[in-house]
Amino acid sequence: MKTRIITGLWAGAIFVTLIALGGSPFVILMGVLALIGLSEFTLMRRHKLTAFPFLVTALLVAFPFVMMLLERQMDMSELPMSVNQWMILGLTLLLFWTVVTKNRFTYEDASFYFVSAVYLVIGFTSFALVRLSDDGLSKVLLVLFIIWATDSGAYFTGKTIGKTKLWPSISPNKTIEGAVGGILSGIVIGIAFILVDPILPLWEVIILALVVAVVGQLGDLVQSAYKRHYGVKDSGHLLPGHGGILDRFDSMIAVFTVIWIFNLL
Repeated sequence: MKTRIITGLWAGAIFVTLIALGGSPFVILMGVLALIGLSEFTLMRRHKLTAFPFLVTALLVAFPFVMMLLERQMDMSELPMSVNQWMILGLTLLLFWTVVTKNRFTYEDASFYFVSAVYLVIGFTSFALVRLSDDGLSKVLLVLFIIWATDSGAYFTGKTIGKTKLWPSISPNKTIEGAVGGILSGIVIGIAFILVDPILPLWEVIILALVVAVVGQLGDLVQSAYKRHYGVKDSGHLLPGHGGILDRFDSMIAVFTVIWIFNLL
């Protein structure tokens, strides 16, 4: 518990500071986290970080964040390649690698790397884009408070009155009662937030909190599913007492993706 608290304090301090700074420092943070997430996926699959597929996919993941940084300094029409074109090139190289290795690197392996890249790029770029938008700091804090309230509410409600298993084959400890408690906690904290910082009308915050609470818990289940598939307890060991980056950002990746796609903020 002591290790968990100490890690939470220093990691939280760095994270909150960079959220407050916003701009390029926050975009860089999101890019670094996406690359660490990719390394965690790769190690879970027991592949090497020095192998060609990882290096190609790392470039594929890094490219959108580099573009976000350049966009703040130059005309994007001057660039020879768009993010979509770069992603297609990366996928093509991964598929070519199945031929070069005579199928020791399989189609399933190529799919694994590409899906991992898309998952991380969309999640972390969406997070960055919300922060870079108007009133971005308040929007990000609102969403984070709802996510954290949902996690805490689900945990304590489940511990107290949880009886009905939510999805035992994926996450045996989660209960329906806990999930409902998490949703209600997220809504309450969302309403409390706008009483202090009224950036959205009440009805919009209630809808947002409901979406964030549900999607956040689904994101957590997604992470539970792939960890169970690969037979690991934690996605990594970067954060002692907390696991890896994917362990800490599973809900945020899902939530900010949905928020950005459906323009909920």
